[in-house]
Amino acid sequence: MKSFFVELKRRKVYRVAIAYAVAGWLLIQIATQVFPFFEIPNWAVRLVVIVLVLGFPVALILSWIFDLTPQGIRRTEESDKGLAAPEIVSTATRNIPEKSIAVLPFENLSDDKENDYFAAGVHDDVLSNLAKVADLKVISRTSVKQFKSGARNLREIGLALGVAHILEGTARRAGNRIRVNAQLIDARSDAHLWGETFDREITDLFALQSELAERITQALRANLSAREKTNLQTHPTRDILAYELFLRARELFHWAGSGYSYDQGADALRLIDEAIKRDPQFALAYALASRLHSELFWFGYDKSASRLEKAKTAAEAALKLQPNLGEAHLANAFYYYYGFRQYDVAQKHVTAAVRAIPNNADVLNTAGAIARRDGRWNEAMTNLEQGRDRDPRNLSLLWSLFESYLALHEYTKAEGTVDDALSVSPNAPFFVLARSAIALFRDGETAPLRSSLRQIPGSFDPGGARSTIALRLSFMDRDLEEADRVLAACAHEKLDDTGLSGVVGALDRYVVPKSWYAGLIARARGDESSARAAFEQAKRAVQDDLVQSPEDAKTLAMLALIHAALGEKKDALGAAARAGELLPIAKDSFDGPILGTTLAAVSAKVGEKESAIQQLESLVGVPNGPTPGTLRVEPEWDALRDDSRFKKLAERVA
Repeated sequence: MKSFFVELKRRKVYRVAIAYAVAGWLLIQIATQVFPFFEIPNWAVRLVVIVLVLGFPVALILSWIFDLTPQGIRRTEESDKGLAAPEIVSTATRNIPEKSIAVLPFENLSDDKENDYFAAGVHDDVLSNLAKVADLKVISRTSVKQFKSGARNLREIGLALGVAHILEGTARRAGNRIRVNAQLIDARSDAHLWGETFDREITDLFALQSELAERITQALRANLSAREKTNLQTHPTRDILAYELFLRARELFHWAGSGYSYDQGADALRLIDEAIKRDPQFALAYALASRLHSELFWFGYDKSASRLEKAKTAAEAALKLQPNLGEAHLANAFYYYYGFRQYDVAQKHVTAAVRAIPNNADVLNTAGAIARRDGRWNEAMTNLEQGRDRDPRNLSLLWSLFESYLALHEYTKAEGTVDDALSVSPNAPFFVLARSAIALFRDGETAPLRSSLRQIPGSFDPGGARSTIALRLSFMDRDLEEADRVLAACAHEKLDDTGLSGVVGALDRYVVPKSWYAGLIARARGDESSARAAFEQAKRAVQDDLVQSPEDAKTLAMLALIHAALGEKKDALGAAARAGELLPIAKDSFDGPILGTTLAAVSAKVGEKESAIQQLESLVGVPNGPTPGTLRVEPEWDALRDDSRFKKLAERVA
C-alpha cells in the first residue's frame, strides 16, 4: 500500500488533484457570483458543478498516464527518461543510467557523537544491500563517503558520480530506540521523489535497513530476482557492537594511494577478532579476516605458511556460514590468488562474487587484477573500467588502473588516470610520484620523478617505498652522495618497491634488504670490502626468507641478484633458473615480465651477455616488461651498452 502512495507522488497525481480542486473551486465561485448577474439560469451553475465533479477522476487518470514536460505532454514512462533539466541532460549526463543511485553517508543526529559508527553502519548496510541488485548502478562506499560533510550540491555530486538519483539520510539513536529518515532525490532536477521516516527498536535495525533498501528499489522500479529478494533479507549480524568493530577494521583495511603499513593490517585484525568473538556466526567478519591475512602474506609482511593457513580457515568459515555471500567468495578468490597464484580457481570464486554483488567495485577490481595476471588484458581493462564506473573516486582502484595502463605502455591513459586521482586527493603521495614516473618509463627521464620526490614529506616512507624510489634514481643518476643520504635517513631494514622507479629488481610485494643497497653504494665507491660484507648480510636475510617460503620466485630472484653481485656465477644462474621456472610469463602476465627482466640483469652481471640480450629482445614491448626509457638509464645494463642489439632496443620509440 505504501508503494502505491509513493507511485502516486512520483507521477504527480497529488499535485494534479490539488491544482484541480483549487481551479474547480474558483470556477464554481465565478459561476455562482457572475451567472445571476447576467441572468443565466441556475441549471447552468449546476451543470458546471457536475462537469467539474465528473472531470476530477478523469484528470487523475490522465495525470497517472501522462506528464507535462518541457518537450510537451508525454507518457510518464517516456518522461521518466528525461526528468533532468535540459542544461544538465544535454551532454554531461547523456550516458547516466536511469536506474542509478548514490547513497550519501547518513548524518548522525544522536546527542552522543560516539554513535557516528551507528550512522555509518546504517548507511553501509543499505548500500551493501543495494549493491546486490544487478538492475541498478550503485556507487560504492569509497566514493560516496567523500561527501560525508560540507555543503552538498546534489546536481554536482550526481554528475561527479555518474548517477541519476541520490539518497540522503539521517540516523538518531536514543537508548534502545532508533529513528532513520531517508529521502530520494532526482540529482538532475533536484526533485524530491520519495521520503520516509522509520522509528524502531534497536533490535530491529537490520530489518529496518532491508526494508529501506526494498523501498528504494521500488522507487527506482528495479527488477529483483528471487535470489536478490532473499539476499535483501539476509543480515550480516545481530550484534550491533560486533558490526561497529567490523566497520572500524574495514576502515583500516584498504590501501588508498597514500601508503599501506603492517600496523594498519595488525590493528584491523585485532578489531575483527573482537567482532568474531562477539558473534562467531558473523560470516562477513570472517571474510574480512581472511582478506587481511592474505594481504599480510602477499605484501611480504609475513610469508609464513601459518599466515596462509589463517587466511584459508577464515575464508572457508565465511563460505560455510553463508554459501552465497559475495564477500566470502571474494575472500576465497584472494586466498588462491595471493597464496598460490591459482588464477583459475580464483576466477571461479570471483565470478560467483560478481553474481552476488554486481555493483561492488572491489569485486570488479579483483576480477580485473586476476584477468591481467592471466594474460587477458582486454578483459582486465573492461573490469577495471567498470569498477571505476561504480567507484569513480576510489584511489585504490584508480591505482590499479594506472599501473595497468603503465604496464600496457598506454601513457596518455595512465596520465589521465593519475589526473583523476589527484582531482580527488591532490596530495596523495604515490599519485604525485606516479605522474612523474611516466616520463621515466616513456623517455628515460629521471628529473621529473626526482623533482616530485622533493614535494613528498621526508617522514612519508611506508615500508621504505619512498626510499626505494630515491635510491634507484640516485643510482641511475650516479649520485652516490644522495644515495648515502637516503639510506642513512631510512628507518626500515627491509624496503618495499611500488614499481615506480624502473623494472629491474622492482620486486613489488617482496621487501628488499637495506643491506643490498648499502652494498651497491659501497661497490660504486670502489670499497669492495664493505660491498662484500653488505652483500653477505643481504644474502643471509634473503636465505632466512626462503626458509619460510622456499618456492617464492621473487625471493629466489633477489638471491640470484646477490649471488651475481658476489661473483657466485653458478649459484646466481641456478637461483635465476629456478625463479624463472616458478614464475614465467605464461603463469603470471603481470609479474612474469618484471621477474624476467631481473633475471636478464643477472645474466648481464655474470657475463652471459648473449643470454641477457636474447631475454631482453623477448621482453621489450611485452606488457609490464622493460621499456626503451628504462633501458637507457638503469645501471644494471651498463655491461651491454656497447652492444648494437642493445642500442637498438634502447632507441625504440615509446
